[in-house]
Parts: sequence; C-alpha cells; structure tokens
Amino acid sequence: MDRFYFDVEDGKSERDEEGTELSGLAEVRHASVKLLGEELCERDRSFWDDPELKITVRDDNDLILLRLTVFGTTAPAGR
Repeated sequence: MDRFYFDVEDGKSERDEEGTELSGLAEVRHASVKLLGEELCERDRSFWDDPELKITVRDDNDLILLRLTVFGTTAPAGR
C-alpha cells in the first residue's frame, strides 16, 4: 500500500499532511471523487460564496497524480 495526500482548495488551501494508504490509482480515483462529494455537501450553500473547489492528490514524492475541479456558474437568467 502506498500513501496518498488529498489537498483541498476552496479559496484557501488545506494541505493534507497525514495522507491515506490506498492500493493504487484506481482506489485513489474513487477516494478523490468521494471526498469531492463530501466537501461539496459540507459547503452546500456557502459553495456559492466562492464557487470553485479543487481536490489535488499527491504521492509520497509530492508528485501530483490528479486534480478534480468543480466550478459553479450562475447563468444571467439566474441573477
């Protein structure tokens, strides 16, 4: 098992210093999508104050393996 680090950015950065042991990239992808969903649920209405959320996953060598980004956009009709 390798250790992976899931950094969260939503206008401010939360660097993961602890990491999570996972078996490989497939499990990292699954965990990153799950974490993104959990982070969105935690923010629900406050997400729209700064409508961008990023999850960046690093390995033990600080190499970025993937990044998920969610942007919220309000159309002119919704303003």
